[in-house]
Amino acid sequence: MRLRLEAISVPDGVGIVRSGQTLRLARPPYLLINSPVISEDSLQEAILKAGFSASNVGFQNWEELIRFLNSKVVEYRERQGRPIPNSISPKDIIDMAPPEVVNGFLERVESELIPQHHFDHAEAILLAVLSNQSLLERPMVLTRATQLLRLIKEARDTSSHGIETLARRDLRFPSLIKHNEVERSDRLARAIETRGCVFVPAS
Repeated sequence: MRLRLEAISVPDGVGIVRSGQTLRLARPPYLLINSPVISEDSLQEAILKAGFSASNVGFQNWEELIRFLNSKVVEYRERQGRPIPNSISPKDIIDMAPPEVVNGFLERVESELIPQHHFDHAEAILLAVLSNQSLLERPMVLTRATQLLRLIKEARDTSSHGIETLARRDLRFPSLIKHNEVERSDRLARAIETRGCVFVPAS
């Protein structure tokens, strides 16, 4: 067994992979240069705080691993769509639903879909609620739907930040970590990406 998947974030298609004594963060587009080397502590933090699930699946090569991660994303998205048939839109379901059913949808969004990172499905339901004209007379329902949309944004940001934090702890650049230059280097890289060139334009 050449590679072992130690942890996975299924919605993001991101995995933490052990190759020999090295841990790498494998994330789309799955290029080696885009796969930071991380520490054992970062692996534990990913599972405890960043929403990763522990895993112990072995692979012979990176191609097998990438196919596995992609297949998990596909399965996840199929599961997201299963509660609402393809032939009926979320809006149609909300339009036909009595008040107690709408409240049940909102409860499920808060208690199941958001904690399980089913953000797209949750957003589809909430936008359908907010666009329903018959619910204008029920401001508490609309207020709750708006609050849940904010929760989704915060959860998305937290998930994305957790992955980016792991990526910035790339052990391939120990001197940056030693001199506390990781954040400065990250800001510089983002500035270069925004400008489209290394050099600052002359004023």
